[in-house]
Amino acid sequence: MLDHPKHLTDRLIDRLAELDACDGYIVLVRDAQTGETDALGPFDGMGAVCAADRTRSRFELDEVDDIEVTVTRFHHRVSP
Repeated sequence: MLDHPKHLTDRLIDRLAELDACDGYIVLVRDAQTGETDALGPFDGMGAVCAADRTRSRFELDEVDDIEVTVTRFHHRVSP
């Protein structure tokens, strides 16, 4: 195992690796008032974080409230 800070347990490192076990990431945009949802992507990890940040900033500039912007994993196909 690679050296890591003592506060990171092997279990946590395994869990972090699981989170990255995907084909990419999607930015989900949800209007809390209407329930309407939109998806942007797929992106790589950093691309999704940047796209989510740009999306949040755009809504803030337009003074649009009640919009949730999150990043989630994307899988091209589900394993049987």
